[in-house]
Amino acid sequence: MSQNATGGFDPNDPLGTWRTIRDANLDAWAKGMTSLVNTEVFSKAIGMQLDTLLAASAPAQKAVQQYMETYLAQVNMPSRAEVVSLAARMTNIELRLDDMQAQLDDVLFAIRALGSVQAAQPVDPSAEEAKPANRRSRKQTTES
Repeated sequence: MSQNATGGFDPNDPLGTWRTIRDANLDAWAKGMTSLVNTEVFSKAIGMQLDTLLAASAPAQKAVQQYMETYLAQVNMPSRAEVVSLAARMTNIELRLDDMQAQLDDVLFAIRALGSVQAAQPVDPSAEEAKPANRRSRKQTTES
């Protein structure tokens, strides 16, 4: 569309005037709401309303939570608290296993170090002579 000399007014568009008025109103409302929302008083008022809403909804939320726990118990399903407790216990077990693995690694390292020290020591010939002779094994008796 081309601009006409009447400043954007088109006599052939019956709803054009209404659109212009609507757009002007929306712009005015948007500017007014933006200036209202960006004030400290508004944020405090909204905060108070939210606190009141949360305080009012707390009993309902508690009732729903108790209902769900009862329902889950009836259908033999764990509640949220039971799952959280189980997860905490599993985490504790996992940490203990990690600690035991670290201790076992330390013991194995010490045993290997001790074995390498003993293997590196020279063999003393007099120590071998002091060893007792090999024991004989027991004779197996046959019962008749």
